[in-house]
Amino acid sequence: MPLYEYKCRNCEHGFEALTSSRTAVAVTCPKCEGKELDQLIGLPALGRVSEGAPATNCRGDGPPCGASWCGRKNA
Repeated sequence: MPLYEYKCRNCEHGFEALTSSRTAVAVTCPKCEGKELDQLIGLPALGRVSEGAPATNCRGDGPPCGASWCGRKNA
């Protein structure tokens, strides 16, 4: 179930709600029970940083990413 961010138009309270396509129409403000909500655009979580370098997909058996700090080299 996705987690969405909402802001109530009535009291301007911001909150998050786990919703599915069935429950999305039933979301109400937990503060004032208002039904006029704006669904906010959420930003994705930041990637993990390991040993001072951002996480990449090249840490496994795939091709190296080519970044200067990546320890894997092209074959």
